[in-house]
Amino acid sequence: MDYRIALFIHVLSMAAWFGGLAVMAVWLRKAIANHESGISMTKSLQFVHNLNVRMMVPTALLVLLAGLYLLFGQGGAGGQTWLLIKERFGTLFLLVYIIGLPIFGGKILKSAQAASDANAMVPLVKRYILVLNVSLLIIAFILLTATIRF
Repeated sequence: MDYRIALFIHVLSMAAWFGGLAVMAVWLRKAIANHESGISMTKSLQFVHNLNVRMMVPTALLVLLAGLYLLFGQGGAGGQTWLLIKERFGTLFLLVYIIGLPIFGGKILKSAQAASDANAMVPLVKRYILVLNVSLLIIAFILLTATIRF
């Protein structure tokens, strides 16, 4: 595979992943704000979790695979701080995201489905939103580090 194609796949997947996480967080915030007007928080949480598992996890896997291809094509980090952060911290975060978020989201979804009323679901949905927002901040930090290359 050509370096430019791998870079394109890496950047495109990263943008799609970042945008998808942001949309999911906004969707859940909207569900919390409008749960009295008929938008079901359980259905919204189920939709977001399914979107995360079926779309965002494979996208994150593409980011990981294309990034590893680019990294090994460059011969490793070679002591550059920005590449070390991107390589080690980014790869660790991607693995935690790919493995951990579907498990965490499934537990939150089961708890929300077992909740009796909408007010009991609000903290669960807010916890999912917090995880999405923290993921966005970590991705933004990695992007900033790779862009500035300090």
